[in-house]
Amino acid sequence: MVNYITDLSLIDYTAYALQFLLIFIAVAIVVHKNNGTIIILIASFSLVTASLYVINNAPDVAIAEVAIGSAIIPLIYVISISRQREFIVLDKAMDDFIISDNQFTGIGYILLKRFSDFYHLELNITNDPLLCRLGEGKDQILCEQTNVDLIVSKDPASGEYILKGKASNILMNKLEQMTKDYDNIRVIKFKDRDFGE
Repeated sequence: MVNYITDLSLIDYTAYALQFLLIFIAVAIVVHKNNGTIIILIASFSLVTASLYVINNAPDVAIAEVAIGSAIIPLIYVISISRQREFIVLDKAMDDFIISDNQFTGIGYILLKRFSDFYHLELNITNDPLLCRLGEGKDQILCEQTNVDLIVSKDPASGEYILKGKASNILMNKLEQMTKDYDNIRVIKFKDRDFGE
């Protein structure tokens, strides 16, 4: 009888240790910036959760957790991250912010190039007049219906450059951080629920 109680205590201690490990992994997921590391941590979180399900006599739920949380979800993240190969920018300002003296030497280009190099993306800048006319006053819809990741425009009253993109695009958070020291650049993130209005 004493051995049985000791075994239960060992199981309880294991469960507590796994719960603390879950908290640690959750904090690490929030803190880390590297996408590859985050994917591995998400899969690890799922494996630890499945272990807790087994301890609590729910092996069927544990199998589902391992299949979905440790295999399918990380695979979806890997596929979606690998598909992002270029960063497409629509230049509606069409002044020396991006192109200066018929070359990509403007401060906007330097900023966007540094940004795309950070994420190992190819920077693709267009100032297609057709796209500029389509997006007149409807930048949210333009971002939703095309592959444009960022729209650069200029406020004629203040002279401020406005960088617009989807809030769901995690790249926009880094761009916002990179532009916070520039007084004449503002980042606007569209919420997904706002699209199509």
